[in-house]
Amino acid sequence: KIMNNIAKDVLLKDVLLNVDMLECIRRKSADIIFTSKTGVLIRDIVSNIYMMYAEDIETAKAIVKSISQDIDIIETHQEFYNNVLKERFNFKKKIVCNNLVYMSAKPINILSDSVEIRLLGHEHKDFIIKNYSEKSLCNEEYICGRLDAKAIYGAFVKNELCGFVGKHEEGSIGMLEVTPKFRRMGIASRLVARVVNETLVYGGYPYGQAKEGNEASIKLNKRLEFKICPNKVYWLFK
Repeated sequence: KIMNNIAKDVLLKDVLLNVDMLECIRRKSADIIFTSKTGVLIRDIVSNIYMMYAEDIETAKAIVKSISQDIDIIETHQEFYNNVLKERFNFKKKIVCNNLVYMSAKPINILSDSVEIRLLGHEHKDFIIKNYSEKSLCNEEYICGRLDAKAIYGAFVKNELCGFVGKHEEGSIGMLEVTPKFRRMGIASRLVARVVNETLVYGGYPYGQAKEGNEASIKLNKRLEFKICPNKVYWLFK
């Protein structure tokens, strides 16, 4: 509990940047491996993703020494120590993102009689696999796991499934897709709003991440009054 409080105090210096780590701590899925006044390292026990925050290179080097050699993926909150991680763990792939955070406690109110949002089940698996554009990051096994966790919602127009959104294992809102026929109808907004509102019910941090260059996602989230973190986060993969 003491480590949790120390880690939270450090991470709360920049909620927009560290919202992902704060959400893991809030939901008690964070294994806190390292914490000091200038840095935090956690492992999310649900996703097995490491997340790292360090304010200076000396703290970063100390954190890196505490990371298990069998690590496959880490999300970092500053770029200056990424080369240290790459050299030690031989990370080959990098994805750069902006955190998108809904900071209000007020639910998003989007009314639409023509769109119904429902939880999806395994009978919708093939539709999700066919239409999801980030198959390299979320394979069939992962999608089935998210369906088991009741973490994927679908949008239906006249009982036709036309889009979906989900919660990733580590807590971010993602997997957002709307089929071409139904775009520009506000369906993406309805989907994101549903997950935001569900997250607010249990006191969570509603947040997502937009890959660098994904202006459509940033515009959508701005319309929904999300705050866009100006600093990047970096995903490193083996």
